[in-house]
Amino acid sequence: MNNLWLDLRYGVRTLFKSPAFTLVAVVALALGIGANTTIFSVVNAVLLRPLNYPNPEQLVLVRDTQPPSTNETPVDYPEYLDWREQAQFFEHLAAHFNTTYTLTGQGDPQQLWGARISTNALPAVGVNPILGRGFLPEEEARSSERVALISYGFWQRQFAGDSKVIGKSITLNARPHTIVGVLPSQFKSLNPGDIQRGQEPDVWTPLRLSSEIAPRGLNFLTVFGRLKPGVSLAQADAAMADLIPRLQKERSIDHGAKLTPLQQATVPASMRTMLLLLLGAVGFVLLIACGNVANLLLARSSARQKEIAIRLAVGASRSRLVRQLLTESLLLALLSGGAGLLLSFWGVGVFVAAARTRMPRLDEVSLDGRVLLFTLGISLLTGLIFGVAPALRASKGELHETLKEGGRTGAGVGQQRLRGLLVVVQVALSLVLLIGAGLLVKSFVHVLTTDKGFDASQLLTANLSVSSVKYTEPQQQALFFQQYLERLKSVPGLEGAAIVNNAPLVGGGVNGGIKIEGRADPPNQLPVGEKSIISPEYFHVMRTPIVRGRAFTDRDNASTAQVAIINESLARRYFGGEDPIGRRIDFNWDTKGTQEIVGIVGDVKQYGLDLPASPTIYVPYLQRPDSSMTVVVRSQVTPVSLVGAMRQELLTVDKEQALAQVRTMQDVVAESIAQRRIIVMVFAIFGVLALLLAAIGLYGVLAYTVSLRTREIGVRMALGAQRADVLRLVVKGGMMLCLIGVAIGIAGAFALTRLLTTLLFGVTPTDAATFAGGSLALIVVAMLACYIPARRATKVDPLVALRYE
Repeated sequence: MNNLWLDLRYGVRTLFKSPAFTLVAVVALALGIGANTTIFSVVNAVLLRPLNYPNPEQLVLVRDTQPPSTNETPVDYPEYLDWREQAQFFEHLAAHFNTTYTLTGQGDPQQLWGARISTNALPAVGVNPILGRGFLPEEEARSSERVALISYGFWQRQFAGDSKVIGKSITLNARPHTIVGVLPSQFKSLNPGDIQRGQEPDVWTPLRLSSEIAPRGLNFLTVFGRLKPGVSLAQADAAMADLIPRLQKERSIDHGAKLTPLQQATVPASMRTMLLLLLGAVGFVLLIACGNVANLLLARSSARQKEIAIRLAVGASRSRLVRQLLTESLLLALLSGGAGLLLSFWGVGVFVAAARTRMPRLDEVSLDGRVLLFTLGISLLTGLIFGVAPALRASKGELHETLKEGGRTGAGVGQQRLRGLLVVVQVALSLVLLIGAGLLVKSFVHVLTTDKGFDASQLLTANLSVSSVKYTEPQQQALFFQQYLERLKSVPGLEGAAIVNNAPLVGGGVNGGIKIEGRADPPNQLPVGEKSIISPEYFHVMRTPIVRGRAFTDRDNASTAQVAIINESLARRYFGGEDPIGRRIDFNWDTKGTQEIVGIVGDVKQYGLDLPASPTIYVPYLQRPDSSMTVVVRSQVTPVSLVGAMRQELLTVDKEQALAQVRTMQDVVAESIAQRRIIVMVFAIFGVLALLLAAIGLYGVLAYTVSLRTREIGVRMALGAQRADVLRLVVKGGMMLCLIGVAIGIAGAFALTRLLTTLLFGVTPTDAATFAGGSLALIVVAMLACYIPARRATKVDPLVALRYE
């Protein structure tokens, strides 16, 4: 222990005696450690930290499967009841679905994001209200009194945190609801999709469903369960596999079920891949920084050869010297770790702000105990990585030769080779990161320039849901939207207005099987398509081209023949070379009989710019009304400047309705690519940082080499070598290291960039142009790093160099 204390004191003195060396090393390592801590804190919160529920490992998401498709879908209500009654391995099996509510009677109407949940949903996850109580089993019956739970945020915003809120009545969708509880602030949602988007319902109400209003085949429920104590996921899978065939036989259905841990379900596979790739990339940056510091230590050990030789001469063992040098390295690493931790406070804030609402559990990202242990561990590991080789090399000095030289210092061939090897590794790692960043940037450009199927400029969208109590009949709902669209025509600066049940790029579409007249598809192998409700002006407002046939008109209403428009993807996939115009289709979606196809429209991206357009059927809202629509307007002025007028016209039609989620379509597009933007931005930063570190490493090696070869360069110039010859000699040595690193980096990139496949769009993982561009960029930077010390070498005065020696 006494020796350790002496080593620490000596190490501290040594580092403070070389402040320039210490500062450069700490900055290089702090950047690497800080970046690693930042990314790990996000990985920890999103992937590693258990959900904030009691025994979260017992919670599973249960999804419906419908062969032959391998896709998982929401669950229908009768199916949920079957599972709840017969799946005995669940302690609780709960269901919920998202909805919207219009709040009235408390100032201006507000549209609230809400959820309807089974009364056992909160007990299933182990959440209790902080005020009041949860739902009672009898409150799930349709005949019971209407009650509601409110979120902590809504309680603070609407009721100023009033502790007497329990028992108060609020009017939702024109019906009074009694507030029975306030949920905790840390509780956000039961829906994995909400968690992924950072979306939180304001109000919860009981499920209140029946098989009559939610029949079999209407899949819209999110179902999750808590396994009984002692039941593993594998056992639950086996039990469900036994139950499903029995239910299929009893109910004459072919649906199955898939169980997924709830924590896994909250993070999309693409996001999991993204975070793990970022963690790997930032690890590369740290290794490059370690290479730089190792080179600095090797250079420093050359300057300390006489000190080390004297210590060996007076009896110090090699192991004692290695321990002393490693102590200095670990002290340097711990200093860097502390600085890196401070940088990570800033880095986490920047990352969370950049990610916004496109990553789940961002509010849980923090520098907790696990992150602090990670930082400590990576700091110590870093100290060993960059410290072992220099320590072993320095302690191997030739005692007799060093003392005989009378204080001259230098580096042997072995040390020079080691320094060169470190540079080669740095170049190779930085090229892998550069190529990866280049592929992602090129992919991002392809996403931005892909045909969306609409013109997002000057477009504004707003959600609008009408009360099914006030507008009970579909014709009443259609009339309301018709009146509102008519009122919007008078708004100055508004070029056109339309409605659609699901706007592009916001997800939430409705799909199902399609019967095509003249085809005999088996019931379980029907063509599948998206179903969209629109007003006649929709394609004109969106600037989506009509390829063939016609658009809808106001004459396509409830009293005329049923019609439909299909997109190019559906026409191409299900009609081949046949002409769809005039053909008839049928699908189970509250439509009357079959629809005649009257037009073909261009494809519109519904679920993402990087995803193919789905086969889609459009029907006129006057023939298939809905109570919840998205209003889309095209503006001749700044779109957001129309919001006030839109709200005013809505109040003119009905004072109890409200617009919600008012956004420009450009904001919608930006949000849809936010996740991709994050990884491109971070990868690009890491790529540039790696390039700079590699260039600094190469510069350091050459600068040091020039200083060691001053006598040799002086002799060469005295014997007639020209400055160009010296320049070529130094640059050639550096570029040889660079080219070897580039060759290794290209091979490594060929192997590792395949991990990016799921994140790429419009570009292959082995894109030749990107590989060539990344290599060329690295070579150019390396040439600059080589030129500076080479130019310094050409200024060596032979007389001065030889006199010095």
